[in-house]
Amino acid sequence: MTGPTADGGPVPGLELEIAPKPAFVRTARHAVAALARLHEAPEDLIEDIKLAVSEACNPAVAMAEAGGDSPMEPLTIVAAVNHGRVEIEVFDPKGKVAREVTGSPADIDTEDLPFDRLLAVPIVRGLVDEVRITPEGGGSRMRMIVSLDSSSGPPQAK
Repeated sequence: MTGPTADGGPVPGLELEIAPKPAFVRTARHAVAALARLHEAPEDLIEDIKLAVSEACNPAVAMAEAGGDSPMEPLTIVAAVNHGRVEIEVFDPKGKVAREVTGSPADIDTEDLPFDRLLAVPIVRGLVDEVRITPEGGGSRMRMIVSLDSSSGPPQAK
C-alpha cells in the first residue's frame, strides 16, 4: 500500500466505521495505535496519536449524546502509514464547519469554528504535525498527519 488515493487521501492501512459512542472511539484509538506500532512508532508518539483520534471523534460523540433518540450516523476513520508519516482521517457526517481549516498547527486560526471544534482543534494541533478540517457532503473531514521521525514531530510540552 503506497501513495494516496485518487482523492488525495491516504491509502488505507485501516478503515473503520464506528458509532459515535465512547466505547467505539476507544476501539478506533487502539486500532490506529496498533497500525502505528506495526511501523515501529515510539510509544510516546502512539499516545499522542491515540489522543488526537479521540479529540477528532469527540465532537460527534457529544452531538450524538445530546441528540437523544435521533439516529446516529457512523464516523469513518481511515489511517495509513506512508513515507514515514501516519495519516489519519476522521469523517463526521454530521460535523459542521463553515470553511476549510488547514495549515501547520501553530498557524491555524480557530476563532470562527463551531464550539465543539473550537475545543478539540487546539488539543489536536499540539499533537500532530499537520491538521486540516474540510466541509464535505453536509459533514466534515479532519485529516491529521504525524511524522514517525521524532525529530520533526509536534512540539512537546515541557
